Amino acid sequence: MAARRIDRSWRWWPAAALAFSLIASACGGGGDEPSSPAAEPSAPAEETVPAEPADAGGTGATSEAGSDPGEEQEEQELLVAPIDTTTTTAPPPADDDGAVAVVEEPAEPEPKSGGTLRVAISAEGDGLNPAANAMTGAVNNIAYAIFDPLTYFDTQGDWVPVLAESWTKIGDGTSWQMKVREGVRFHDGTELDADDVVATFQAQFADPVISVVYRPGFDPDAPIVKIDDYTVQFKGVRPSARLPIAFTSQLGMILPSEWLDQAAADSTLNQMPVGTGPFMVESRILGERTVLVRNPDYWAADIIDIGLDRIEIYPISDQTVAAQRLIAGDLDLILVSSAEAILTLRDAADQGLTIIENQRSEESTMIINAASATFSDIRARQALTFATDQDLYVELLGQGTTLAADTMFHPDMIWRNPDIEQETNMPERAGPLVAAYCADLPENCSGGKINMRFGLSGPSVESDRAVDLLVDMWGDYFNVVDPSVKPLQDLLIDVVLGNYDVAQAFAFGGVDPDNDALFMECGAIGFISLNFARHCDQERDELIYEQRRVDDLDRRVQIWHRIQEINRDAYIFIFVNHANWTIGARDNVENICGQIGPTGDPILCNNQGQTWLSQLWLS
Repeated sequence: MAARRIDRSWRWWPAAALAFSLIASACGGGGDEPSSPAAEPSAPAEETVPAEPADAGGTGATSEAGSDPGEEQEEQELLVAPIDTTTTTAPPPADDDGAVAVVEEPAEPEPKSGGTLRVAISAEGDGLNPAANAMTGAVNNIAYAIFDPLTYFDTQGDWVPVLAESWTKIGDGTSWQMKVREGVRFHDGTELDADDVVATFQAQFADPVISVVYRPGFDPDAPIVKIDDYTVQFKGVRPSARLPIAFTSQLGMILPSEWLDQAAADSTLNQMPVGTGPFMVESRILGERTVLVRNPDYWAADIIDIGLDRIEIYPISDQTVAAQRLIAGDLDLILVSSAEAILTLRDAADQGLTIIENQRSEESTMIINAASATFSDIRARQALTFATDQDLYVELLGQGTTLAADTMFHPDMIWRNPDIEQETNMPERAGPLVAAYCADLPENCSGGKINMRFGLSGPSVESDRAVDLLVDMWGDYFNVVDPSVKPLQDLLIDVVLGNYDVAQAFAFGGVDPDNDALFMECGAIGFISLNFARHCDQERDELIYEQRRVDDLDRRVQIWHRIQEINRDAYIFIFVNHANWTIGARDNVENICGQIGPTGDPILCNNQGQTWLSQLWLS
């Protein structure tokens, strides 16, 4: 196979946000030794890219009408970061003869000030306090308007400083220093300083759930130290070449130290946090609506234009309902991943909608609890994999909006091991395994079938269809006992506590796989576990730590190819399809993909169902 070398600067991407946005590995991240990659870019890395990969195709090859995403291309450049999206807008009008009329491109509209943006997200969280509440990716859409994270991603997938002014790697990267911007004020008027960063980090470190993120990677005795009024130093337990990316979401959202003391005594304050961001919480009815209003004293107002006066966010778990409400004009913007919702948007593209799709940043995955009584025996995990009719699932539930997945990366990504073929659609291999398993462990079986608990998030029409399909699909070999469809927040509680056998959720697919490592590290297994499969492999851990400390792209790719083989052989994940995260908006919503950070860098606009709402405006 012919190969070519491509010069490209390092590109980084956020962690898969399966459980919490905070799951970005505390000792993973993005960026090199210079304090700001925007100001001091690292030396370009070289990629070895096959000219004609056997598994070409993906979002970049998908037309707005949803043509076959697996259609072969003559040449496909593999990506380090899944930065491309497909944008669907209304088709051009046709004349009386059916020919497409030539339409001049409209002039760029001038930004306007004022108005209320109405947004639907797919799940709610129990609170908005980044030091006390485990925020889902959906809830981050609220949080990013309230809080400026310490770092975020530009449109190339590189980390750029936001609330931080600079990051400096110390020595081998076991420690990093971070300086916050001076003159930044919180919503309550107090000034941001190093004490606030220390207090927020320590509160997160003390939280029984959030601290799970830190334990594998930070010094347990002195994980953070104040250097001066605006500088702190983070200390890990092993070298990291990429720490700043860990602070692109919940872990990088800073609270005033005084407010943290108040919230510790009054948990109702978790619904009304104080941040540094362009919007403040006016009101919040949990599960119904959160209302944000513009911060009149935003610290970056002279750098960044904030047009909206008000943002109303509604959690709607049935994403098709959200799409219908958008089309009806009840909403202005939605973030969805269900096939029915995406098809509903596509069908209405001529009714004044903008649709932005991204299939490369996350995977829809069946996670098998290898520590459960049922699936601690690998035969049960193998049988479930063999019995899964992935082709039927993707056809009936994906409905042409997504590709089937074999592993944790999209085929367009350089990280994907092209030799991995998932062993689904092999029911003839499941029968003998189930028979032998039930003969040895009859207490886990009924009627010659293995008993199992299964859960997924909902409720929605699509989740009901998924349950019906899977129960029937697995029915010859498994008794699915009381399948559970729960709100995402409730499902995640079951998952992190290990109170499940198999759960379906989004996972993996992040640009820098280092951030996906927390889902697999042995140190992340405990009473509360972010290694959801609860499977420990020492070889995999050593490989994770090696790729974390090195910058060599070829070696890191080689390591991640091996990690995928280890996961395949353990039968702990069944990858169903590549998630298609889609933003749908009315055509009067402007600047969805035109937002910038305080350094002037364009900001990533469609990241695993998350976007910055703060810089949108209404025409």
